Amino acid sequence: MGFSSLDCARCAPDSRKRSVIYEMRVKASKGLERWFPILEVFMRMSRLNKSSCHGVLSAPRRLAPDCMVEGGLRSFRLPTAGSYPRQITLGSNGNMWFTEAAPGVSQIGMIDSQGRVAEFVVPTRFSAPSEIASGPDGALWFTEPSGFPKGIGRVTTDGRFTEFGLVPVSSLTPNGIVVGPDGNLWFTEGNRNAIGKLEPSSGTFTFYKIPTPAATPEGITIGPDDALWFAESQGNKIGRIDTMGNMTEFGPVMGPMKIAAGPDGNVWFTEPFNNKVGRITPSGVITEFPLLTARAQPRDIVAGPDGNMWFTEYGAGLLARITPNGSITEMEQIRGGLWGIGRGVGNTLWITQMNENRLARYTVAG
Repeated sequence: MGFSSLDCARCAPDSRKRSVIYEMRVKASKGLERWFPILEVFMRMSRLNKSSCHGVLSAPRRLAPDCMVEGGLRSFRLPTAGSYPRQITLGSNGNMWFTEAAPGVSQIGMIDSQGRVAEFVVPTRFSAPSEIASGPDGALWFTEPSGFPKGIGRVTTDGRFTEFGLVPVSSLTPNGIVVGPDGNLWFTEGNRNAIGKLEPSSGTFTFYKIPTPAATPEGITIGPDDALWFAESQGNKIGRIDTMGNMTEFGPVMGPMKIAAGPDGNVWFTEPFNNKVGRITPSGVITEFPLLTARAQPRDIVAGPDGNMWFTEYGAGLLARITPNGSITEMEQIRGGLWGIGRGVGNTLWITQMNENRLARYTVAG
């Protein structure tokens, strides 16, 4: 797939003219989650001469987006309005792939390092693609919680789709998804209160019931012990399942949502309504770290290129970092309802700005 060139001018701060800008805005996400009020206080000690850029995209959809540039942060507008970009991950082709979860949009998007976007319409309309993971076959795998009679989707890097559902037909409500150490796709399933496994070669589904009733499993990741670790947002626990289906639960914690393996040999998770980030060791020892900003609502979390964990604060509009010993720094103010975060090529992190229909690229200092 070819892209035409896209030129961006870097903004230069005027060090002799400093100002403080306070921007307060209240927004609500339109129906994908609960109505979350957002209070953003944007403070910056330099006056920036902002510029936008435009380019032509040779791809299945529209023109490439304009972009905003602010130091080590670049934010790119998506071509499709109101698409609600949700989760983002690095693909085998070196580009970032993301879900556009608005039911009326239901697309998978791809963005390259320069901010050029291609969008691919999911065959099952109104499927509201949610989570996404890079598969061992070089394709991207994603969940479709509203994709009846399907539920799990696969898209190649050239935009060809395959979708998987149960036989006989039955509803699937998958959320988080990850490729397991056994090469299968493992996902959380709310309707069955289970962890699901999909064998890509045969399309066979297997489900493992979570012991806690109505646990509402959310995020899932591979732990340092090659087991699958998952967050139970209503069960208030962290779960572990090995590839044989043996399951253990640890807790209590409060409303965990996203979860990721850390470089320190532990697993880290977010607690949006407890305003904490948590850490659990492979043996099940839990430590929780309160955030610096009240009602920050931490959402997604990922291991960064610097040996730390990075996470989004939806309520505060902040990108934050936590070290293995629990020291937290709020690194960058980013407007627009920060949701998903994924590690890109080199020292880059990519963030979805769900409420403003943008993707941000942040370069971690090397």
